[in-house]
Amino acid sequence: MNKKNRLELIKEIIRQNKIASQHELQAYLEKEEVEVTQATLSRDLNTLKVVKIIDEEVGHIYALPSAIENGNEPKVNYFPIENFKYIKFSQNLAVIKSTPSFASSMALIIDQLGLDEMIGSIAGDDTVMIIMSEGTTPNDFTTALRQRIPALRAKI
Repeated sequence: MNKKNRLELIKEIIRQNKIASQHELQAYLEKEEVEVTQATLSRDLNTLKVVKIIDEEVGHIYALPSAIENGNEPKVNYFPIENFKYIKFSQNLAVIKSTPSFASSMALIIDQLGLDEMIGSIAGDDTVMIIMSEGTTPNDFTTALRQRIPALRAKI
């Protein structure tokens, strides 16, 4: 199976099932007679910009970016608040620390908020760097986050 078809199959599996781990996703692929290494699967998930979201039944599951969109705004009730550690500021930069593997989920959700107070973000494994718009203060930014992601009110 070529890469394009494999990526389409992965998207379909994630859409139709609550997948909590790469190992579980790999098992689904094997049922479809697609053998893939963990490293390749990891690259495929990165290519598809797959994130982890909270599921009330399973815990954390894989989701495609489109799964957290609601019109022009994400469903902020999916924000992985228990994985948010803290936010710190330096001039026009905000740095959010998360537990490992949740920074990209947080960055995607925050980016999709379309806040006027920010230009964009860059995510690593446990760190999100946000570039705030000119003239935005840390207070302006945290106020905007609290308004759009109510779960953060207790954290920042």
